[in-house]
Amino acid sequence: MLIAGAGGHALEIKEELEKLHRTMEFQFFDDAGYQLNSPLRSYPLYQDLNLTKTKFALEPQFALGIGNPDYREKFTMSFEDIGGHYFPVHSCTAEVSVSAQGLFDAMAFSFVGPKTKFGKAVLVNSRANVHHEAQIGDFTEIGPGALILGQVKIGRKCRIGAGAVLLPGVQLGDQVIVGAGAVVTKNIGSDQVVVGVPAKPFAH
Repeated sequence: MLIAGAGGHALEIKEELEKLHRTMEFQFFDDAGYQLNSPLRSYPLYQDLNLTKTKFALEPQFALGIGNPDYREKFTMSFEDIGGHYFPVHSCTAEVSVSAQGLFDAMAFSFVGPKTKFGKAVLVNSRANVHHEAQIGDFTEIGPGALILGQVKIGRKCRIGAGAVLLPGVQLGDQVIVGAGAVVTKNIGSDQVVVGVPAKPFAH
């Protein structure tokens, strides 16, 4: 399995995949110069898309080992263009409703409730909760321990910080950043950074 990324989250994805597929072999792709400092530097590391294309001809699946929405989009689009297919990782300790829709990663002890809908390659990080009828846009990252309550709608490429809470029915536009521990009580438009309790726009 090729994992896009070679930092700490890639290490977590590798270990989750090993629990599910004990004989799986791993290679990593990263163009950010991780090869000297990566915790995965003992594994094969690809940095050339052309070499990756050759690999995908034999084994097209890839997993995403990076949380940042910009990189999740970049790697997914680049790999799909050369024949790759995104492989969603669901931890054996994640609780995912059978009625959840979409392809997304669900990390250790996360919860995904009924009739939830996910865009492409969303990350539900460890111990995050996404409750009933929530809708999450493409490539969004939901941080560890975040709580997304019922009927919340989140746009594309958002970053929901660790321990943040989104109250029922709240709507977020695209590319919104919610600070760690923030409590979002009302709708937030696109391209904003919000922090605090209750969450308010961050003054630069």
